[in-house]
Amino acid sequence: MRGLKDKVALVTAAAGAGMGKATVYRLAQEGAVVVVTDSHARRTQETTEEFAREFPGRVIGFPLDVSDRANVQEVVSAVEARLGRIDILVNNAGINAFGSVAELSPEDWQRVLDVDLTGCFNMIRAVLPGMKKRGCGSIINIASVAAWNANSSAPYNAAKAGVLALTRTVAAEAGPDGVRCNAIAPGMILTKWVETHWKEIGGDRMARECPMRRGGKPEEVAAVTCFLASDDASYITGEAITVSGGWYMHA
Repeated sequence: MRGLKDKVALVTAAAGAGMGKATVYRLAQEGAVVVVTDSHARRTQETTEEFAREFPGRVIGFPLDVSDRANVQEVVSAVEARLGRIDILVNNAGINAFGSVAELSPEDWQRVLDVDLTGCFNMIRAVLPGMKKRGCGSIINIASVAAWNANSSAPYNAAKAGVLALTRTVAAEAGPDGVRCNAIAPGMILTKWVETHWKEIGGDRMARECPMRRGGKPEEVAAVTCFLASDDASYITGEAITVSGGWYMHA
């Protein structure tokens, strides 16, 4: 894809076995310098070392809790000091809490919003000044089809809907400075988390209802992420692209 070679990309929640890790790999394949961040320090180190062996000098890592504003600023400052800039931000961090509105505790609600929505805000707020100063940058927020339906829990649905609104707002505000902001709304993607909670989330039902009759692969989301980060998407901003195999369609 055009315009990814030697760009500096930071990906959150990138050390698991899902979309973040797949995105790091695809970005590195496309020639980007990639920053692996994750709230699990050991996993961050292991993933960074794994990719650094295949892409020498092109992958570094930092433990990061996106809900901690001080930690976010510390990591962003460290990346900018070491690599000079952040050209691409992929906000992939997200958690969920199961239960009905009547069952969930206020703490459950707050924690999901802190990571899934406020975490995006924290990251964008930290990287945006540098992007605007340079007159370019691409931000990709990982939302969910749950932003439009009631398939998941209340805090998750609400947070992902908020991510879409945040995406549009940043696109409108930062567009004049050459910064683009888009969202991806995955459907049922076969991550380790989804496989672990298959019964709880109704995986069999969702697979039957999906026109493509299967779950998606993390690599399929990573491909769309890289497209939005690239110069091939240079006139796309404020959009939400659904990657759900047709399970959720919207005009």
